[in-house]
Amino acid sequence: MFIAPYDTPAASRHLRLIWSCLGMGREEIEACLSQIPPGSNLLIDQADLDWLRLGATRHNLLCRSDAGIERLRPDGSVAETMALYEHCLPSQIADHPPRSVVALDIVLSENTEEAWDDAETLIAEGLPSQIAASALIGTPQEIALRLNDYRKLGLYDVILTAPSHRAPYRNVSEILLPLLRQQAIPADTHARVAGISNGPFEWHGAAL
Repeated sequence: MFIAPYDTPAASRHLRLIWSCLGMGREEIEACLSQIPPGSNLLIDQADLDWLRLGATRHNLLCRSDAGIERLRPDGSVAETMALYEHCLPSQIADHPPRSVVALDIVLSENTEEAWDDAETLIAEGLPSQIAASALIGTPQEIALRLNDYRKLGLYDVILTAPSHRAPYRNVSEILLPLLRQQAIPADTHARVAGISNGPFEWHGAAL
């Protein structure tokens, strides 16, 4: 969220995190804006585009279309369109276009057990199995490792889909993003199918 807008992976190999504001009311969006730093990326509904172009001039805006996810220039024109992969593990993305984005839920906590307890509560409350199975669950350190598996595949844009009432806006900005910047850039520049093997868990999933 802190790299120059519209950079390509060739220019910057940092992950770019995007907060989903799809389906939010304007009060929810304003609450989100109050907790994220300038230069953040927002996926918004087309109906909110003109309003946010005036009220969130220091943020980068994206919209969803039939073709995928559109990254917008400050004037509202389309800078690029990315293919969308929704709630997929790295092993489920065997091949993808050069410009692609993955959408994932996130459940972040200071310790692993609390994060998984929260995830199990969400599942019991009706969180769909596909969303739960691919969600980023754990501490900032564990989630940073998970995200690195997508970067090794050549996916540098990640949409965080947690709804506003539980989205960890501040912890992502203040803890997770600095960890992502500190990660070493993968030496293998070719996209590959990556398993979950860099963290304490050999298998990622949820008790469904």
